[in-house]
Amino acid sequence: MAPSPVLSGPDFLVAPVYEDSDTRDGICLPEGTWTDYWTGRAYRGPTTVDGYHAPLDTLPLFVREGAIVPMWPKDTTSWQTRDRHELDRDLYPAAHGTSRYTLYEDDGVTRAFARGAAATQRVAVRAGARGTTVTVGASRGGYAGKVDARTYRFTVHGGTAPARVLLGGRQLPRSAWSYDARTRVTTVGTPSLALDRGFTVRLDTGR
Repeated sequence: MAPSPVLSGPDFLVAPVYEDSDTRDGICLPEGTWTDYWTGRAYRGPTTVDGYHAPLDTLPLFVREGAIVPMWPKDTTSWQTRDRHELDRDLYPAAHGTSRYTLYEDDGVTRAFARGAAATQRVAVRAGARGTTVTVGASRGGYAGKVDARTYRFTVHGGTAPARVLLGGRQLPRSAWSYDARTRVTTVGTPSLALDRGFTVRLDTGR
């Protein structure tokens, strides 16, 4: 009997493979919509997934609908050497309603956070008939080493290719975003934006 999958936080479900096999059976997904992290395929739970292709380099990993996942920039090998001037987010918009997440940051070294040296930034994602809107609030608070501005990279899972992408109501150049039809993922990169001001990114389907 295969071991049960486990939740890693509220949004990730991991199904480790303990046998000498590249196929995993008996992956039980709870109620809700779950997206395969590797392929972009969506599953509606509760359901059981059998015959999942899981070679050594592919841990079965599923993400809950509505998840907003902050990520370090691509190719980051250590939080100490990360590019603090960039922040990436993996977004899995819910079919209905608005998802919200509050990012917490401090210097990552000292206990100055106990004296209030920290910052928060709120994010909301809403999907609708005309596309997906990402609303990012201003970063509130401060800590040693906090940058004044950063670029953002949004990876938006699901949906169709947008007709255009808007930043603060202005259309981004086509070179600033891409769409992968195989995985149904839109990737958007922004210019450097001041942390003391909020902004919106809209993926407009043109419908």
